[in-house]
Amino acid sequence: MKSSRRNTIFIKYYFIIGSIVIILFFVLYTNALLLKVRKELEVFPKIYARFAEVSTKENIESDLLEIILTEVVQKVNYPIIVTDENNTPKYWKNIDIESGDISSLSETEQEHIKYIINKMEKGESRILLQEPNTGEIISKIFYSESQTIKRLKLLPYLEFIIVILFIAVGSFGIILMKRREREHLWVALAKETAHQFGTPITSILGWIELLKSKVCDNNSNENLSKTLKQMKMDVQHLQDIASRFGKVGSYIQLKESDLDKTITQTIDYFTPRIPKENLRINLNYIKKTEKNLFYFDPDLLKWTLENLIKNSIDAMKGKSGNIFIITYQKGGKVYIQIKDEGIGIPKNKQRLIFDTGFTTKNRGWGLGLSLAKRIIEEFHKGKIYILKSEANIGTTFEIMLSEHKE
Repeated sequence: MKSSRRNTIFIKYYFIIGSIVIILFFVLYTNALLLKVRKELEVFPKIYARFAEVSTKENIESDLLEIILTEVVQKVNYPIIVTDENNTPKYWKNIDIESGDISSLSETEQEHIKYIINKMEKGESRILLQEPNTGEIISKIFYSESQTIKRLKLLPYLEFIIVILFIAVGSFGIILMKRREREHLWVALAKETAHQFGTPITSILGWIELLKSKVCDNNSNENLSKTLKQMKMDVQHLQDIASRFGKVGSYIQLKESDLDKTITQTIDYFTPRIPKENLRINLNYIKKTEKNLFYFDPDLLKWTLENLIKNSIDAMKGKSGNIFIITYQKGGKVYIQIKDEGIGIPKNKQRLIFDTGFTTKNRGWGLGLSLAKRIIEEFHKGKIYILKSEANIGTTFEIMLSEHKE
């Protein structure tokens, strides 16, 4: 299939190009960080050289302070605080307090700087500047990690998250494409089935008309005439089914149709075909709508009603009873209820009942209610749900459609 081949090529290019982009991103990003680290590290040899230069001078304290100001504080881009030997702040940079004289700061700001100094000291992030001859502490430099180092620490986590997201998006794309491929396959199969139905159905209808004319000409058995009538209805029903399959996957243009007629035709078809087996199941139609014409597709709505009626008949489980189809209008919407007197649906299964493949029967594909949901919610932009269900009392399904064209 062309779509399948295109999807495979797309996935292949997604992973190849995506991998290249991710690798390039991390190479460039890591390179940029390493360049920053290199520049930061270049500061220390220069500082050391300047310290060695002034170590023999008499006024070493003054020269050291000048080096600290010009070489350290001005050139680093990470949090730094320079203090005297008693931890009294003299200069600082890259903390959330502007540089200045410590005495000009508020008590809160002074306490905050002291808190930062204590934190740096506990982490042993400090440099002691000592007089070379006596070993006396002249000044202290407190510092913490630069933003570059912090970003380098986060880099492995960032790489992990991006790779996981890349794989997750790719995997989701593969799953989505596989699902679409399956949908395209089912749509193609449905359309082909509808096409294949056409010829034999037309032929059978022709033979039925021929038999019917022979019966009428000979004034023959009345029961045979009724049988031929029901046969014709069944074949026409097959024709409707073929038409429905042909609509699968197609754009449906909703038109103004007669709801009362659609429901009546569905009941008329079902009534003589309900399994008897010494039981009596009655189909009852209660019309409470003020008008008959609404916007919907008659074939697809019949399909939905048939699935719900079959479901209700199965729910009767060998007992007599009634199935009610009730219509009413409210707030710009038209509602159709299908109510049975069957065994009910357990609460833990009610949320699964519309899932494709889910069934409570020993036989069946679990497609009926899933198909009904798709017809109502995707094609008609309406709602279908379980209104009420009680054990051994019955279940009520409700369909909600818009009164007007949307």
